[in-house]
Amino acid sequence: MKTSQQLPRNKKPSNPRVTFDGRHWWISVGFQEDFESQELTNESIGVDVGLKELFVASNGMKERNINKNAKVKKLLKRKKSAQRDMSRRFKKGVKIQSAGYEKAKTEHLRLSRKIINIRNNHIHQATAKLVKTKPMRIVVEDLPISNLLKNKKLSKAFSFQKLNFFFQCLSYKCEKYGIEYVKADKWFASSKICSCCGVKYDHSVQPEGQWSLKIREWRCVGLGAISITIEI
Repeated sequence: MKTSQQLPRNKKPSNPRVTFDGRHWWISVGFQEDFESQELTNESIGVDVGLKELFVASNGMKERNINKNAKVKKLLKRKKSAQRDMSRRFKKGVKIQSAGYEKAKTEHLRLSRKIINIRNNHIHQATAKLVKTKPMRIVVEDLPISNLLKNKKLSKAFSFQKLNFFFQCLSYKCEKYGIEYVKADKWFASSKICSCCGVKYDHSVQPEGQWSLKIREWRCVGLGAISITIEI
């Protein structure tokens, strides 16, 4: 991932920020930039994020979960090893730690930065691919990310997916292209509504019975034999 570039000339910088990641100092600066208006299609795209894939879109687009990549798994394993090495070499109450500890710390920070860059780059590429289809509207679910991170079994997987960063990137890229970015209410029962006729799932008449998250497709009573798929 590209982390630095030449500052543009004849443009006034704004909102400069200095950050330290434990190894390097970074300065980020904003610049006002004008973009040409894009010709958009009449398509509206719904985007569903998750853990199996980064996202699945209503137009059939999918983007893989980068954390399942063999390279990322190997880096995470090395990072964990460096973390154990740090813990083993750390001496409580000592201001200046050993050279071995500092070496393990440097390796841990280097691997952390590399993993973050891979994830960020993947999200940038995925959101760019999505907006370049140039729909007039992109609809996402208003997910309570902070609540998802409270789930003890899935909190690590959700933090690895960086869904907040995904929504931020998608939002500003939609603004750049002039695409309407819509957040659907988290309580909106999109899975229970037929995408063709708008009939809502009713467990009293549906052969599938009581609604469950295990249901991935159901037959709409209004359309008879038409099968409604929930996950693309």
